[in-house]
Amino acid sequence: MDFLANKKNQLFVGGIVCICLLLVGIFFIWHKQNEEKSWENLTNTTSTTSSEAKTSQSQSPTITVDIKGEVVKPGVYVLSNDARMQKLVQLAGGFTKEAQQKEINLAQKLQDQQMVYVPNKKEQLQTNEVNDTEGSNMASATSNEKVNINTADLTQLQTLSGIGIKKAEAILTYREENGNFKSIEELKEVSGIGEKTVEKLRASITI
Repeated sequence: MDFLANKKNQLFVGGIVCICLLLVGIFFIWHKQNEEKSWENLTNTTSTTSSEAKTSQSQSPTITVDIKGEVVKPGVYVLSNDARMQKLVQLAGGFTKEAQQKEINLAQKLQDQQMVYVPNKKEQLQTNEVNDTEGSNMASATSNEKVNINTADLTQLQTLSGIGIKKAEAILTYREENGNFKSIEELKEVSGIGEKTVEKLRASITI
């Protein structure tokens, strides 16, 4: 009898130990799965946050643009980053009666820190007169009188060979933001003007 009782006790204890080991194993597996899920969620959250931060930094919701010349209210305006030229002109009160509107592309998309110059009709007339007299911008630029790129206005800059209104505006913008040119070589820093253009202009310009 004692032998059977001891046997039953051993089986009972053994059963309890097996159950405990089983529960411990189940708990370990459950805990391991939860840890993996938590790590995956944390990684995804960090990745999403990083992507959102990069997107936010690379794409500002607004841009700042300076408009000058023949508009009712010249000045600096803050617009949405997808704004077009038409919106800027509207904010500036529209064109004046003397504005040379055909030089402005109202569908153009604006960029941050851009400077827009609206020319006067007389400026265009003067440019045409120069072209008629000299025959072309090339002939005008090779005249004895050199153009001072630190003092020349929009019209005078356009008398230089290869310099149209866009490049002339770019020169004025660079000069306004950085001060006078220290050397002719510095002209290469202007957007749209390369080494070949500078070499072509070297004999026609001064500082």
